[in-house]
This record gives sequence, C-alpha cells and structure tokens, in this order.
Amino acid sequence: MAKICLITGASSGMGKATALRYANNGWQVYAVARSTDKLAELAAQNANIKPVSLDVTDSVALASWAAALPAGQKIDVAILNAGTCEYVDADDLDLAAFERTFAVNVQGVVCCTRYLLPLLNTGSHPTLAIVSSMSHFFPFTRAEAYGASKAAVAYFADSLRVDLADTDINVCLIEPGFIDTPLTRKNDFEMPFLMAPEKAASRIFDGINAGKSRLRFPRRLSFVLKALGLLPYGLRNKLAKKMKQQ
Repeated sequence: MAKICLITGASSGMGKATALRYANNGWQVYAVARSTDKLAELAAQNANIKPVSLDVTDSVALASWAAALPAGQKIDVAILNAGTCEYVDADDLDLAAFERTFAVNVQGVVCCTRYLLPLLNTGSHPTLAIVSSMSHFFPFTRAEAYGASKAAVAYFADSLRVDLADTDINVCLIEPGFIDTPLTRKNDFEMPFLMAPEKAASRIFDGINAGKSRLRFPRRLSFVLKALGLLPYGLRNKLAKKMKQQ
C-alpha cells in the first residue's frame, strides 16, 4: 500500500514542487491549498495527487475534512508549508498585515496540527514537518510581521517535539532561505543563494526520509546567518542597521 503525504500550500512554489516530488516517488498526496484551479492543474500532472481545497485558517473546514476521511485513513507525512509574507513600516505599523500574516503562518500551523495529529500513522514513525524560515535568525528591515511569525512557528515546532517525545512522531522543523517562488519574486532586494523550488523539494524529501528533526537550506546561507547570530548583540544591531541603509 502506498504511503500517504499531506502538504499545505501545495498550489505553487516549494509546496507544489514537494507535492510532485512525493507523487513521482509513488506516494499518495493530499495537496492542500485555497486555489481550486491551481490544484486541478497540479492534480492533472500526476494521478497520485488528490486536490484538497481548504483554507488552513478555517478550523471548521479542516475538522470537517478530517472527519470525512475514510475510516482508518492515516497519514505518514504531513508538511505544513502554507505561508504568506507582508512587509511593514515601523513608523506606521499595519495591524491588518500582522493579523493576516500570523493567521496563516502561525494560527494556520496550529490549526492543522490540531486536526492532523490524530491522523498520523503512529506505529510507523510518521513525520509532522513544519515550515519556518531562516528569516528569524537575523533582524531584517521591514520584516517585523513575517520574521516574528516564523520565529513563533520555530518555537512551536521545538516545543511540540518535546511534548511528543514519548511517541514515535518525528517533528521536523524546516527552515529554508530564499526559494524562487511567487512570494519571493515580489521582493525588490538581492536574495543570496536563491534556490529553485525543485531543489528545495529534494532536500525536504530526502531529509524527512532520513528522519531529520531540522532541515536548513541552502547551507551556505545558513552558515552566514548563524555566524551573524554569534556576534555581540550591539555589533549585530549595527550591522543590521548598515544593511538597511544599503
């Protein structure tokens, strides 16, 4: 029997590439996103993909979908990838932008976790993978909403792993750098070590299969940001300010 993977944010970018990577390797894939049209296009590329039109912030719809699954249906890998990014201005913080960003990036992850945990195929070492970002490693300009939401998600994943330590569920925290997606294409700044979504999908597929609890890629960007994080706090702040002015 084919293993089952569920991926949110599967209609484009890294989520779409990951859905195809799993499907092309013989997995049955529940591809979750809001866009019915894009999901239909994705499903047409591989018969192993089952489109699921859902908003990850809609707890009622998520609960209904989970309850409607065939009796005994279990998920081997769940990848909570859906996310959004909005930049804000410190002198006029857009509260609605914070609400939208946290609704998807944080509350959406919590909501999916709530309804997917009981569906994980315990007994076969299932994985719950949560996508954060390297953005929370360093204070970038105008990233107050996005970076803070990804920091919250990373803490949530690490804390959840502790509380699930007595089960066989692997909680995998995924912290990508810049991936070439519709979201990043809106950026008007240089994105070092930009990675193709297909390559990111390969890292995710291989890392989860290897039972990793944390995935960071591209590695070069990870090394740079971790090194910056080791700087004295005052020096790090000065460097962040200088980067903003460039």
